[in-house]
Amino acid sequence: MRRVGAVGMLSVTVLLLAGCTFPPGACTAIGWTNGVTIDATAYDGDVFLQVCSDAGCSLGPGAEPTPESDASVPAQGDAGSFSFGFDAPDEITVRVYDGGGVLLAESRETIDWTHSTDPCGGPSTAPPVVLEA
Repeated sequence: MRRVGAVGMLSVTVLLLAGCTFPPGACTAIGWTNGVTIDATAYDGDVFLQVCSDAGCSLGPGAEPTPESDASVPAQGDAGSFSFGFDAPDEITVRVYDGGGVLLAESRETIDWTHSTDPCGGPSTAPPVVLEA
């Protein structure tokens, strides 16, 4: 009797899963991040960058990071790149620190995003933000 119950349950499960197909052209797994590169070559020597948007700030010298539960909080990557999750802020604040953690400059920068036209979305891109010393 148990075997019949298990076989019957398996049949119902297979039928239910068969009905869970995606329609043609539907987006399945979607994942990307919007990002921009900050060019700080106008500053002599090694500098540390911190980027802030309305969602919060990336890690900075002596500062507590914004909780990372929000993927929109700027996150520093390699070579001056910063990602914003699915967010594409029009303006950011950029802070430049020297190697000792002393604030050298702070500026409000505009990002000129180009948004994806893909039906399932996609990353927005932007030219590098070039800082002036």
